Amino acid sequence: MAQAARSTGRPRPVVAKEASWLAKERTEFLIGSYGGVTKLARTLGVSASQPSRWRSGAERPGLETAQRLLDLDHVIARALLLWQPDVAVTWLESPNAFLDHARPIDVVLSRGAGEVLDAIDAALSGAYA
Repeated sequence: MAQAARSTGRPRPVVAKEASWLAKERTEFLIGSYGGVTKLARTLGVSASQPSRWRSGAERPGLETAQRLLDLDHVIARALLLWQPDVAVTWLESPNAFLDHARPIDVVLSRGAGEVLDAIDAALSGAYA
């Protein structure tokens, strides 16, 4: 007789449906504000055709890529409160004193958006490192 699965009392991770996190819209935003399909694909470490497929709804990013896409979306949206798109992209790709001279884009991709959002908030408040 098969044993029933034991419940740990913890909720099981659920992969949300695309509509709930707006993959198509976020991809479209990043393609337009970060420099195009090829640059977004290279940054996220996916094939050059994937962002186009996400934008059309033909495919969805995997969980790890979706997390990086959401972090990048959040960071760029916040940066656009302060700078024009070309300046925001230059800021993301340049060493930053608030991040121990790491490039914000590298920090977003390796550690998430938190530290980079703090650096943007510091710039928004007029602080300089």
